[in-house]
Amino acid sequence: MKNLKRMAIFTKVIELGSMSAAAKLLDMSPSAVSQQIRYLEEDNNVTLIHRSTRKLSLSEAGKQYYSYCKQLCDAAENAQAFLDSEIKEPSGELRISAPVGLASYFISSLKDWAQRLPDLTITLLVLDQHIDLIENRIDLAIRVGEMPDSSYIASKISEMHLKLYASPFWIKNHPPINHPKDLANVDILLLESTNLKLPILKYFTHKESQTYYPLEIKPKYIINNISVLREMCEQAFGVCALSTFEAEQAVIDGKLISILPDWDIGMMNVWAVMPQRNSQSAKVTQAITLIKEKLTTKSSN
Repeated sequence: MKNLKRMAIFTKVIELGSMSAAAKLLDMSPSAVSQQIRYLEEDNNVTLIHRSTRKLSLSEAGKQYYSYCKQLCDAAENAQAFLDSEIKEPSGELRISAPVGLASYFISSLKDWAQRLPDLTITLLVLDQHIDLIENRIDLAIRVGEMPDSSYIASKISEMHLKLYASPFWIKNHPPINHPKDLANVDILLLESTNLKLPILKYFTHKESQTYYPLEIKPKYIINNISVLREMCEQAFGVCALSTFEAEQAVIDGKLISILPDWDIGMMNVWAVMPQRNSQSAKVTQAITLIKEKLTTKSSN
């Protein structure tokens, strides 16, 4: 591999017909160019160029060697052109995986960007469970919770704050909830988790006084899909815990109302996770920027 630079110099000398022309293009002195060609011949114990005072000519070995060097230089130039085009205008397929609730929230942030890029296709895998990024050819995974697998590249892009919600109908037909202790006999809806243990100990923190209140919650309903959980809550099955991202549209539509807004029930980190091979892709980094802006705007509210 040490001769790659010399192979490129050799190719330019042949293409331009002289050492001096190649030197000018490569911002080198003619003597330096000549020296690199000489090193290339000496290292391989072969004559590549026949030199005369009037012109350069290739030896038989030089002709064959030049054809291979030319292919190598063309491939390098094409590779650089591809990267340059990626920076200016990402193209190809962008495969993203994300949890159901978050995907529903942030996907709108990619719309205008994707429509400006006619050669870009977005494949969105909406899954609450973690999947193998390499096996599934995932370019970017949005994950929630603990630090992802260290074999991947991960960066924190936001925080997901949890709140309690109920439907207007449920609130109208049940005693008021003014303190976490009022939840003791309330039907609770929870999202299924592989670490779910019943009863669940929740710590409520008051925003202003920083008062802590522990409460054992025994859920009435356990659901493995966030969309179904939210819909059941809207239909007055009980009280559910959702992130502010997942509940936003339902709150805007008047389908859900925040319960105990002055109490905090937790926060989880949101990560952008990538396999090593895709970490520098322009389409990935641009998508992360857009998703981060969308999630950060909401998490700061």
